[in-house]
Amino acid sequence: MALICSNRLSPGVINHSYAGKLVVGVAYSADANNDGNCRYVEPDKQAIIDLFEPVKAVPFEFEDNLLRGRWWKNCWNLPFNGISVAMGGITTDRIVYDPSLRKLAYKVMNETIATANADLASHGFSEEDFLPEEVAEQMMVFTDSMGAYKPSTMLDLHARKPMEVKYLFRTALDRATNLGIPVPHMETLVCQIEAFQRYHNLY
Repeated sequence: MALICSNRLSPGVINHSYAGKLVVGVAYSADANNDGNCRYVEPDKQAIIDLFEPVKAVPFEFEDNLLRGRWWKNCWNLPFNGISVAMGGITTDRIVYDPSLRKLAYKVMNETIATANADLASHGFSEEDFLPEEVAEQMMVFTDSMGAYKPSTMLDLHARKPMEVKYLFRTALDRATNLGIPVPHMETLVCQIEAFQRYHNLY
């Protein structure tokens, strides 16, 4: 999972702010008793670490729990990609500097954390594996430092290219619904984004 503030401007041309980090884990370990909860054996973990450790320009972390890791990234994607598109395609600085949008971002992050922890619990993980509430503040501080970053869905909206609506937004909302977690702010954002998708035919 990459949260590194980079945009592909054209083939072979990347605009990279060198913010954020790479978070990597083992999705499947053939030699482990894999029950769908991303269990792994140590040699597979070490192989991942050996692969990414030489990448010095961007911080790298190993994530023991990929389900938690995916929800961790959603804590940024859902509010900031979401609000950007719902506002017609604005940069992240305009979100964090506007008091109403900043408040909305916190609400979506808190709903995401609640959904994440319910999902982790449903897979048999204990509270020790849950996402802490502090993740919301960490994501906001991180975004405060980005400047006028353009989220990927904003670029797609402006370029009238297909947006990652189903997997980036709808899947998280559906999971919250199935788990019985109320997420009114997330739901409103997703409905707006899907309307943009239909209106501009961005499939």
